[in-house]
Amino acid sequence: MRILIITFDPPESVGGVEGRAIGYVRQLKRKKNMVEIASFAPKAKPSVESFEGGGDIHRLSSDIFSVPSALRRIIEMMHSKQIDTVFFLSGGATLFGDLLLFYCRLAGVRSAIFTYGKDTLAARHGFASRGFLGAAQCLADKVVVNSRFTSTLLPGRTRKVAILHPSVDAGLMRIPEVGQTTRDTVLFVGRLVERKGVGDLLEALSLLKDEFPALRLEVVGDGPERTKLESRADELGLAERVAFFGELRGVELYRRYARCTLFAMPSKTLRDDVEGFGTVFLEAGLFAKPSVGTWSGGIPEAILDGKTGILVKEGDVSGIAAALKNLLMNADLARTLGDNARERVLREFTWEEGTRQLVRILEGNS
Repeated sequence: MRILIITFDPPESVGGVEGRAIGYVRQLKRKKNMVEIASFAPKAKPSVESFEGGGDIHRLSSDIFSVPSALRRIIEMMHSKQIDTVFFLSGGATLFGDLLLFYCRLAGVRSAIFTYGKDTLAARHGFASRGFLGAAQCLADKVVVNSRFTSTLLPGRTRKVAILHPSVDAGLMRIPEVGQTTRDTVLFVGRLVERKGVGDLLEALSLLKDEFPALRLEVVGDGPERTKLESRADELGLAERVAFFGELRGVELYRRYARCTLFAMPSKTLRDDVEGFGTVFLEAGLFAKPSVGTWSGGIPEAILDGKTGILVKEGDVSGIAAALKNLLMNADLARTLGDNARERVLREFTWEEGTRQLVRILEGNS
């Protein structure tokens, strides 16, 4: 195939969507596919540069007034590179997305869009966004979602839907000098927003602090809730037990996974936001760490309750505390769940397996 991957989340940013661009491009290139990337961002100046995963990355502005020129540039590039498949990793349900998908229909170019839980929920409350999403669903050959749960959020019913779970790099296990597991250490990795449930996690830790003198929470990530969460940790008497690391990448992040006792992200569903899957649970599993999550969104597809981790009800602080206590007190259980998580990740969620599924979807075989 000669593929154009389009993303409105620049690959160099931190997050699940951004990481997918790099992961898919690397694997697609290894499988002898020709790949180009178009990355849209506000006020970006048009440019072309080499992409670390292989191929070129075309940077364009996502501002609405730049749509005509961006569309012209992309169509010209598609002709010159003989693109036969367009895959919107994000941004399919936009004005630019609808126009390019319409062009693909006319030109006989295969097309697919990836939609996420948050995007689909937000579209329910805006006339324009709902229209863009509906048009994109009709125009694209395939609508790809990150979980079975996310597929249930799509308006209407269509046979075009294909499920493509997130993937992780199995090579991370070979990172040198990651260190040994630290006793009674809970890790959270994610953006510090209300949906991620860090506030509930702090409340749960406060219920366990007397029973577990060595209990510690490591928070990796940043966001608008950070100051509020730091203040709440202090109010709960957890200031010395909670470390806010901010955003970490590479080896420094993987060390946190390798050294923690268990991983926890008790997400909850908000009006316009939901956890569509939770790639961080796979990352924790890769390092053989059990996870504590919630029966929220697509998390039950990332964590198999009682097999790779423990699930509790959304917002159930006492339930979160009980799950943490169960794993902290039962090393054999924690080890078994962690080992199961690693085996599942290596079997189902590597980039090689994810890209194999993506190719099947784009070729119309799934």
